[in-house]
Amino acid sequence: MVTDHPVVRVEDVHKVFRAWGITHRGAADVHAVKGVGFELREGDSLAIVGESGSGKTTTARMLAGLERPTAGTVWVAGRQRGIARRISLAERRRNARELQMVLQDPYTSLDRHQSIVSAIDEVLALHFSLGRAARARRIAELLEQVGLDRREGAARPHQLSGGQRQRAAIARALALEPRVLVLDEPVAALDVSIQAQVLNLLADIREATAITYVFISHDLAVVRHVTDQILVMKSGTVVERGRTAEVLNAPRDPYTQLLIDAVPGPNWHTANGAAKPRSQKAVLTGATLARHFTSTVDRLAPMECPAARKDNAGD
Repeated sequence: MVTDHPVVRVEDVHKVFRAWGITHRGAADVHAVKGVGFELREGDSLAIVGESGSGKTTTARMLAGLERPTAGTVWVAGRQRGIARRISLAERRRNARELQMVLQDPYTSLDRHQSIVSAIDEVLALHFSLGRAARARRIAELLEQVGLDRREGAARPHQLSGGQRQRAAIARALALEPRVLVLDEPVAALDVSIQAQVLNLLADIREATAITYVFISHDLAVVRHVTDQILVMKSGTVVERGRTAEVLNAPRDPYTQLLIDAVPGPNWHTANGAAKPRSQKAVLTGATLARHFTSTVDRLAPMECPAARKDNAGD
């Protein structure tokens, strides 16, 4: 049941890294995140966008407990994170059951020596008191949920296509039944048609489970279709926030407009040997996203996609 209480609350968070200078005679502080704050409820989907170095991934890592805030507080599922330098194994496991991450490259989270079934089974055995038969049933449910069959579940990561590996990573993350899923550039390394399939999958999962998404991306054309809210970050600071459609259709900050203008589209043209955007609206190139991307604020009309929803043939 969806509650009205925030499942994620980030309050005036700062992160300062100490970077040693070339001469090693002193240290220079790198203020990677400066006063970021937001709240999310169950079923919300937030995009954090910006160029490289904007602080969006550092913000995600603090949510996941991989970095400790220098100042400010991070709350997930009603519990504060990042207080202690070291936490117990029990606390670490509880954090994992509340929030999971899906990374751009599944190879960084999947063991190349394990089959997908084995990787999911390991997670279930570690976090739940389930017998072998119950775990097997749950694995079959997860594979079906992400669109993988038994043959693909028995494969190792290198035997799968990029889209299939990303589906496998999502299945393993969902095995813990997290309330929050942080997706750090989850489709950036995929072909456009495969991107559409993975994004359709994420939309279907969100509709079925009321899971909360934090979507880290530089691709405005993608986040327009899969998120309700957006934070635009520049040099560690939030320069604009609001409902995704409203911000991208009518940006108030010049930096947001620059990001939108940088999105390539079919109406780009070449002048004096340089490609220049003619439109000030972000568009999805190559393929439009299929089906319905359900959000808590908008229901988009069904759109056509030439790609099949399943990518068994690889990408």
